[in-house]
Amino acid sequence: RIDMSLFDEEEILAITPDFLKKLGKEQKGQICTTNLKEMYALYRKRRLRQEIIDLVPARPELEFPEARKMKRKFILHIGPTNSGKTYNALERLKTAENGVYLGPLRLLALEVYERMTDAGILCTMLTGQECIETSGSRITASTVEMLDIEKEYDIAVIDEAQLVADDDRGHSWTRAILGTKAKEIHVCMSPVAKDVVTHLIGLCGDEYEINEYERKTKLLVEEEAFSFPDDVKEKDAFIVFSKKSVLNIAARLEERGIKSSVIYGSLPPEIRRRQMNMFNSGETKVVVSTDAIGMGLNLPVRRIVFLEMDKFDGNERRPLLLPEIKQIAGRAGRYGLYDTGYVTAHGKNNLNYIKRMWDQKEENIETVSLGFPQILLDMDAPLDEIIKLWHESTPSEPFCKINTDEMLFLYKEAYKERFFIADFDDKHILYKMITCPVDIKDREVVSQWRRYCMSYTSDISLDYPDKRSRYEGLMQYESYYKKLDLYYQMSVRLGKIVDTEWLENERSAVQTKIMQTLSKNKNEYILRCRYCGRILPIGSAYNVCNECHNLRGRNYYR
Repeated sequence: RIDMSLFDEEEILAITPDFLKKLGKEQKGQICTTNLKEMYALYRKRRLRQEIIDLVPARPELEFPEARKMKRKFILHIGPTNSGKTYNALERLKTAENGVYLGPLRLLALEVYERMTDAGILCTMLTGQECIETSGSRITASTVEMLDIEKEYDIAVIDEAQLVADDDRGHSWTRAILGTKAKEIHVCMSPVAKDVVTHLIGLCGDEYEINEYERKTKLLVEEEAFSFPDDVKEKDAFIVFSKKSVLNIAARLEERGIKSSVIYGSLPPEIRRRQMNMFNSGETKVVVSTDAIGMGLNLPVRRIVFLEMDKFDGNERRPLLLPEIKQIAGRAGRYGLYDTGYVTAHGKNNLNYIKRMWDQKEENIETVSLGFPQILLDMDAPLDEIIKLWHESTPSEPFCKINTDEMLFLYKEAYKERFFIADFDDKHILYKMITCPVDIKDREVVSQWRRYCMSYTSDISLDYPDKRSRYEGLMQYESYYKKLDLYYQMSVRLGKIVDTEWLENERSAVQTKIMQTLSKNKNEYILRCRYCGRILPIGSAYNVCNECHNLRGRNYYR
């Protein structure tokens, strides 16, 4: 009776005869040292774990039986940046009657869409942010997450496949390699992914051929360290690792009369494109960017200058890894424009770090990311419990589970409002909600997401995003743009009608505001000591200069 009082009414109803029978056998003649609720929780966890094992194929490639029935041929294009590997794959894609391009960025999908259109080939663009549909199109240019696993193609191109190991998005490349229904699949990747990708293809029993490429332009590390801002040259690209640092460097360049383009992660794709066009046309002389520049963006960069050599990776601040250095540095030197690209760094220590790393051999990727199997959504258990138990199990090599932190964070947010979410108990709908791309660091975007979860059943369309904001200036506009993306994403996921004309006008208006803000005097973005107002050294980890730090006490400002 005491034990039963620990259960609520729903839990009592959930207790199964199997559990009571098993409990009777296990505890017969023994003194029970654990209360009934704890014993039932352990029993239930074991049962759910076994159910997951029974539902999910032991070999992930078996989750795609339709692709397994096909006789697929893979053509692997393996080489460093600026080697022409993607160009050759896209030339073949032009001949497709029904083809698809799968890339990591909306900008790359747009680039392919424009390349096909310029060649007179009807093409549709499909990303998580928009769809530009062309009647009678032969090619679909899309981000990798948008792959229609049910559709059959004659030719497919999977770009930047080394991202198969990425903790957050890698499962989309794994899914594409294992599950794309195409007779001919071109995979473009860095050499470090060769072994693991060929292993995946071998698991599927498909054949492949390898085309290896060399870089078309030389890439040299300069002997002398870079000094900012005295050594700035036209067509330099300056690399830092936060939006705050990008705007700081751009502002300091502006003070010296040097116009720059800026590129960073939270900048809307269309603004990134406009900033790139300004640099390409010569309207701006240099570009200041985060590592977003390393992902296939075509820019006429002559020299890459690392102003910082460490980054925050979501868990800790650490030095750049060799693959990161090579991926970013590879943007220097444009074939047909510069015969040689150059790489340098601010300060002797940073440059020496690059020199030490430069000739080391890059380690091959050893794991590929595995996504959550949606067949588990039919299990009789709370969704967060299913996700956690699935993530605990260790898959066979070379697979590793995706990072589920953001999913579980959004689940908790939804759980707080579960009584106001009409379909909270429908795990298929709830899963669509919690896997929607949301910047969980932006509280206003998360709040908008919660409102959509609670109100989406009230009308055929979602409400327009809330324009009110506690943020100001650039951050306010960027946050609102994320809300517009969220409006589109949630509408598509939940089967709601999208007001495309309104959305296009709003996006255009916000883009104009962001461009105007970026073109204004950036003096306010220069990072200065909070006490004396001195300009802080590049890469400073604190908002206090060394003099004030030493004067007022070493630990006071940390």
